[in-house]
Amino acid sequence: MKNIPKTDQTFSRIYRIFGAFTLICFASYLLKLIISPEGTFPLVITLAVICGVALPYAFRRPLRARLGRLYLWAKIAMSCAMVFYAVTFVLLVGYIHLSPSAQPGTQPDGTENVYIVFGAKVKAEGPAKTLASRLEVAVDVMLADSGALCIVSGGQGPDEPFTEASCMRDYMVERGISPERIILEERASNTKENILYSTALIDQLGLTDRQIVCISSETHIPRIRLMCARTDVDALYIKAETPMKVFLFTTWVREYLSYAKMLLGI
Repeated sequence: MKNIPKTDQTFSRIYRIFGAFTLICFASYLLKLIISPEGTFPLVITLAVICGVALPYAFRRPLRARLGRLYLWAKIAMSCAMVFYAVTFVLLVGYIHLSPSAQPGTQPDGTENVYIVFGAKVKAEGPAKTLASRLEVAVDVMLADSGALCIVSGGQGPDEPFTEASCMRDYMVERGISPERIILEERASNTKENILYSTALIDQLGLTDRQIVCISSETHIPRIRLMCARTDVDALYIKAETPMKVFLFTTWVREYLSYAKMLLGI
């Protein structure tokens, strides 16, 4: 490679700039995981990214001495990876917030709705704020749509005192929704399973003549839309606002990991 010193300096700047952005993203997400754990996978990936970016920079001198010319190629590869992350992260955030939603009522041809409410973190005292925001939307549409049924979907995580579905049902019943209108799906542990298990219930209960309407957070709906399209599920979508805007940035980081996991088929 010609003019190695200049190339080295150029990619050193790129590494510092985009490495700092990557570290800010994942360090903030790590802080959120400490406050509100989400399981082993996000924590392992987050720590791996932080170490993968920070340690090579912190130990750049001994690495340069040991690797020789391979050090420059490793720096170029890492820099390109972080540029790719930053660009695709920005594009994903744009996609999430430009993604449309629908606010359906009873269908024009008389078709009734079956709402699917996607689960999220629950605590001993009830749903966490993200899930409560989704449930408030679900309660509003169920009160306005008297013929509708609702599937509440979510199993029990290792740090949850009960299933997300049972917590959602109790919350909605307390706010005036008849328990007969609420169907529990208590097995799902992720978005893909929310869709698969809920649509299986719709088939089992003979509700296939109803319009499916998915209710979840504004940052979650675009991924649900993609997964429904992949599994040929015809659905409409209603967004719930993010309750704690301070965590919006870390939610984007989480969604990035979720999209990567989805695309890799993990």
